[in-house]
Amino acid sequence: MNIQDRRQLVALVLLAVVGMLAFVSLFSSYTTVIDAFQLEMDLMIFDHGFTELSMPPLGLVRAQTHMPPLMFRVTLTNINLDKLQAVLEKAEDQEYLDGLKDTTQRQINIFLVRLLALAFVGGLAGPFIFGERDRKRLLIAGMIGMVVLGILLVSAYATFEPMAFMYPEFEGILEAAPWMFGLLEETLFRVRSLGEQLQLIAANMSILFEQIERLEPLGTVEGELKVAHVSDLHNNPAGMDFIKQVVRTFDIHLVIDTGDITDFGTQIEAGLAAPIELFDIPYIFIPGNHDSPDVVNRVQAIDNVTVLEEGQIEVLGLRVAGITDPSAGDSGMVVPADYVLDEFADRLQAVIDEADEAPHVVTAHHPRIARRFLGQVPVILTGHLHQVDITERDESVLINAGTTGASGIRGLQARQETPFSLVLLHYGRQAEGELYLKAADVIRVFQLQSGFSMERHLFGSVAIDDGELEFEIQEEDTEQETEDIEEP
Repeated sequence: MNIQDRRQLVALVLLAVVGMLAFVSLFSSYTTVIDAFQLEMDLMIFDHGFTELSMPPLGLVRAQTHMPPLMFRVTLTNINLDKLQAVLEKAEDQEYLDGLKDTTQRQINIFLVRLLALAFVGGLAGPFIFGERDRKRLLIAGMIGMVVLGILLVSAYATFEPMAFMYPEFEGILEAAPWMFGLLEETLFRVRSLGEQLQLIAANMSILFEQIERLEPLGTVEGELKVAHVSDLHNNPAGMDFIKQVVRTFDIHLVIDTGDITDFGTQIEAGLAAPIELFDIPYIFIPGNHDSPDVVNRVQAIDNVTVLEEGQIEVLGLRVAGITDPSAGDSGMVVPADYVLDEFADRLQAVIDEADEAPHVVTAHHPRIARRFLGQVPVILTGHLHQVDITERDESVLINAGTTGASGIRGLQARQETPFSLVLLHYGRQAEGELYLKAADVIRVFQLQSGFSMERHLFGSVAIDDGELEFEIQEEDTEQETEDIEEP
């Protein structure tokens, strides 16, 4: 081979490599759908051996996983929330996971074959653009481009180390990821611990009340209808477990939930409400500002749930009037302005005025709406503030259940402990058959080390001098009680 031929061969190789690099860099993007996720895969050349996972607008996470100067980038471009719910429900199905793994591998193989095809076309296009028209030389150039990229890909595969993601780099909001992952791990542990122990706490409370009922005059509060007022679960499954155990332990007849069952208003979060069906008792739900239309529709699909968006209903003889939070009409989750809350209070007033019979209970998530009905309705239930409160005024009782989910993730982040809380309402029946509130029991469950506290507020003819009786069990007492109690 003479010098001229060698120069032409070198030029052909260089043009083939340059063409391959240009085509792969410009056209490597490949979009695919893997179950609920729409992903975009890219390859960048002359990088530092990184694999990058991008999640706009949160940022990205990357790690140096291989030797060759290639960067593999996967961008999450869309999530189908309906399909994601199905994915989460099948998360422990090994057959499904194996199928998902096979699908992912198949899409990666398609991406790699596509890259090799681009490398061939780019290798051919390089010398073609600069005037090469010999078919044989063009085919050789295409093969050179494909072989060079193939060598880089094989080298990347041979040196790929997924454990590099144990020490990743973060950009954007995800720079807080190490803290977030630590918080998530702690949260899951604490939720599991609470879910396991709330059964024992509920049993302790039941035994304590059995002792209380032996005292006078508390024995007189035994009523015909027991209602659990819950509120502000905020995605905490331990809070739902708390409700379940209280419903079973105290033989509750009806649950009234004054809203904020979720945090972000997605259908996935609404899956938290699924255990309500197992309560096997009526459940009235008044949407809060964190409950989007998607959440309301999902909760409404549960057979024993009645969503009270605006109106008055009668359940087990108890007439309940209520109105949704103004922000539940969209996914904004903002707290409405005062004038908007006042408008909704006016609408609820109209509902009550037009009803054939006055309600026993008025319900609204926001206290500004609820307070409007002091002096008009015997019992008013509300939430939103995450603080238990019972206020008597003008022959009305305004009750805020606090937060049955202990403020959700925010409660775990807070320096000051937020207890799980709910209120049990004991209704009696007058001679003419009308229901009236006899007593309200406030139950707070602290993070397990602190135990729980209980208060009984008495009303009407059963009220004692100070109007309430309070019991509290701290850590040592709780541990002593649980030794003598079988798990329910």
